[in-house]
Amino acid sequence: MPNWSGCWRMTRSLELLERVVLRKEVDRDRIKRDLAETVTQYAVAVTDVAEWEAARELVVEVLLVTQERVREFVEDVVSSALASTYGEDYGFRLTLERKRGQAEARPEITVGDDAFSPREEVGGGVLDVASLAMRLALWALAEPRPAPVFLLDEPSKFLSADLQPRFGDMLRELADSLGVQFIVVTHSPSVASAAGAAYNVTQEGGISRVERTENSDAENGE
Repeated sequence: MPNWSGCWRMTRSLELLERVVLRKEVDRDRIKRDLAETVTQYAVAVTDVAEWEAARELVVEVLLVTQERVREFVEDVVSSALASTYGEDYGFRLTLERKRGQAEARPEITVGDDAFSPREEVGGGVLDVASLAMRLALWALAEPRPAPVFLLDEPSKFLSADLQPRFGDMLRELADSLGVQFIVVTHSPSVASAAGAAYNVTQEGGISRVERTENSDAENGE
């Protein structure tokens, strides 16, 4: 007599095994799809990284070129101001350095072949001239550019008497080259004589009197 109970159990086991096999096949197909998608995403990511690195290098190159042009412009303006006031041996140099992953500029005052940090003793007048010229250079590079009018209060106070005329000429050269106007408060007749217009302010009994002075440049419309 056939063992129907044993046959039924075997059939049931085969059905369960088929279901397990089907689930495993489904899992296998899903894993294959996930793997293919992961490979595709990885390829895209590799391409993105390569493109990003290329773009980053391009940005770095542009920044380096821009920094170099900025450096040259600032050096020219400050060196010209120092040379006009102190003589051709004086100049200014900016050295671009990379520190902590960023570009930094190290300023130096040059006298002939020697270079000095602004922190060293190079004279208050030298620093005043250099800092004034640097501010003007940075103003010229700014976007949007502020109004081209600068108020200076005793800008030549640390300069000796023999350098006062040269300082006045330097201010006029900067005004002409950069297209700015200086309003200068000064006790130096030599600096005032370089102005397009000069006024003498006096005070009597608490009342201020303002008179235009005799200035040959002003009379000539300069």
